[in-house]
Amino acid sequence: MSQARIPGPRDLYLHVLAVVIFGLLTWSGVAGLGRGVAALAVPWLIIGAVGAIRALLAVTGLLSPQTPWAVRRSARGVMLLAAVVALMVGLVLAPTGMDRNFVIAVDAVLAAALGAYAFLGESPSRSVAGTC
Repeated sequence: MSQARIPGPRDLYLHVLAVVIFGLLTWSGVAGLGRGVAALAVPWLIIGAVGAIRALLAVTGLLSPQTPWAVRRSARGVMLLAAVVALMVGLVLAPTGMDRNFVIAVDAVLAAALGAYAFLGESPSRSVAGTC
């Protein structure tokens, strides 16, 4: 007997919240590019876009607990790679002077948030009542 799996509504709300948060981060990155603060804008754009896409995939059900393990693992790898790339871009673009450490710290925290979402953002599988 196969076991049916469904994501809980709480998980859906959290992924919608992630879409909003990462979407705002993407928007801030685009706005930062227009203001000439590339050291913050480019990493924010990378982190925000990748996080928002991953969260949208979860909300739409395209990346759910029923998705094959290899696909979910690849999505996690892409997110981790994007976090590392964003951090490296932030290091390279960070200004000299007293703002350098601040810019690097902010980029590192946001890259860590994307990395955390890569591991913790996957909905746990829940069994339908009455199944084994």
